[in-house]
Amino acid sequence: MRPPSGKFTTDLIWNAGAFALSAVLGVLVNLLIIRYYDAAALGAFNLVYAVYILLSQLAVGGVHLAVQAFVPRELAAGRSVHAQVSASMLLATVSSLVVMGIAWLGRDLPGRWFDSATVSAAFPLVVPGLLFFSWNKVLLSFHNGARRMRLFALFQLLRFVLLFCAVLFLAMRGASPGRLPIVLFWTEALLALLLIPVSLRYWMPWSRAGIRIAVLENFRFGNRALAGNLLLDVNTRVDVFLLGVFLNDAMVGLFSFAATVAEGVLQLPVLFRNNINPVLTAAWQRGGSSILNKVVARNRRKFFRILAPVVLLTIPLFPVAMWVLGMTDEPMTVWAVYAILATGIALTAGYQPFLMLFSQLGRPGIQTIFIAGYFTSNVVLNLALIPLFGIHGAALATALSFVAMVLLLRWLGARTFQLLP
Repeated sequence: MRPPSGKFTTDLIWNAGAFALSAVLGVLVNLLIIRYYDAAALGAFNLVYAVYILLSQLAVGGVHLAVQAFVPRELAAGRSVHAQVSASMLLATVSSLVVMGIAWLGRDLPGRWFDSATVSAAFPLVVPGLLFFSWNKVLLSFHNGARRMRLFALFQLLRFVLLFCAVLFLAMRGASPGRLPIVLFWTEALLALLLIPVSLRYWMPWSRAGIRIAVLENFRFGNRALAGNLLLDVNTRVDVFLLGVFLNDAMVGLFSFAATVAEGVLQLPVLFRNNINPVLTAAWQRGGSSILNKVVARNRRKFFRILAPVVLLTIPLFPVAMWVLGMTDEPMTVWAVYAILATGIALTAGYQPFLMLFSQLGRPGIQTIFIAGYFTSNVVLNLALIPLFGIHGAALATALSFVAMVLLLRWLGARTFQLLP
């Protein structure tokens, strides 16, 4: 198999480097919290993070997906993209302020849901970060859609660098566990301060040509895509949410350590996804389902051959890494959780990069149906298996939901775009 050539390869290398460093930093953030505090503090941090992820998707309102879909279209047609980006930034600002107001009024609820005093103290600290998260999401989607993947990779990495430095700063100052989640706000605010000036090199927000039409187009697309995108991001936290309901903060912490490593590994398909998304749009516009079938089939096989062996290799390496990093809290339990999750990722590795296929090709409604089915399978499986097997049940449920995702993707892809299995 010859590796892909040209810009796709260069972009992939940049994103792979950023992915590797981001994954390491993500694990180190969790390790810092366990080493300076305990598993309960890590569990509370990840519960707050799970709620934050849910609210952040409501805040951005799905318009970042409009930018990611419309920017390649406009560039291919030789048209300006300024109105599309400005419209999404405007819509994201309004929706973020609304969500922030509602979140502030209900700031005591997460602590009650999870029966955690630490979550109760920590959640209000992250609410201001929602506005900056939305701006960053839109601007990074703009650069992704324009295939400025080096810039995209750099800022994705920078987010983890800032997060790690902020956690280290608070830990060394002896901050309480309830104070730690404020780093989510700090990270997005600092990232926005750096990303906005860079983005102004490519985007003229003062350009008003076509802005009214762009606002309507982005609003409609965002509304159709919101539910699916919300469920997709919340889906990555379903196991943590439900473990928080059934078990204590310490058990959530042990699971979330393994899940964070698995989530880092799952970024491997994501980096392929970020690079293949504009290619899918171009293939569909150039030749419809015939060319799309060739692009999907060829890359699906390549992705599986590259990703599956790498992911499986991490399973025997995981306990070695825990020993090197000094992770001594229930190591065999954490390893078993990770092994289950990694196996699920490996088996479905060829399909994971195509998770946003329907949205990318202008079918946000189908994307919502797809993600809703995926999300429902994850919730049902976790509700069934957590009471029986605890954190191992959560891992098995999440792994099985990956298989359900593949089945749904194949079925809907065939019905919508005549994609062959």
